[in-house]
Amino acid sequence: MGGCAVRTYIRRAVVPVIVLSVVLLTGCGVSDSDEGAAPQKSSAPEAAVDEPAQEPSEEGQTPIPGPSLGLASGHRTFSVGETDEYGENYKVTTKMSVRVLDVKYMTPAELDDAKALTLAEFDKTNEPEHGQYLTLTLMLENVGGAPARITTYGMMKWQDTNHAAQDATTLESVGGPALDRTYAPGQSVIGVLVLDVAAKGGTVSYYGTKDPSGEPAFVVTLPSE
Repeated sequence: MGGCAVRTYIRRAVVPVIVLSVVLLTGCGVSDSDEGAAPQKSSAPEAAVDEPAQEPSEEGQTPIPGPSLGLASGHRTFSVGETDEYGENYKVTTKMSVRVLDVKYMTPAELDDAKALTLAEFDKTNEPEHGQYLTLTLMLENVGGAPARITTYGMMKWQDTNHAAQDATTLESVGGPALDRTYAPGQSVIGVLVLDVAAKGGTVSYYGTKDPSGEPAFVVTLPSE
């Protein structure tokens, strides 16, 4: 990947668009290590697509209306950084942009129907551990000048007014590209996360950072239906 700017879009399962809210908090750092990424069940070929450049928006803003497909005002940026070998002296190295394209609550049977044809026929979806599956479609793009390592597996936490923060990540997949990867400057990927939450609504936060503040890199407010 190196320093070459590559912009990629990935074919994915099409699911209905539901309006939701997303807020990006203070940017946080992400490890540049390839370890800790979620095991992937399948992947699809990536295709480069040209897209008009988006201006990064300011960080730390209040919640905004959730984006529909292609709504430029729906994306936010967050910082990616690194620490020294002792886990100290954090410094920002680049910026990532995140855009929420879709969210949908699904049953295990519906997830099976949504899976790509490349997945094995016997690979059936398990019952959700916490009670409710949802698919979260994100577009991640490196809008800075250095590579960025993004790891979502084990780093997405769900909570609401009745439930404390809990890990929402799963090994389930609907096929397509993985969001967990190293992004070269200018590279973007659209991928689908299958999350397991206790109830509809609440928020999902990304904590895959090394920022000493401990704040999430971004927070997605989920619809209640």
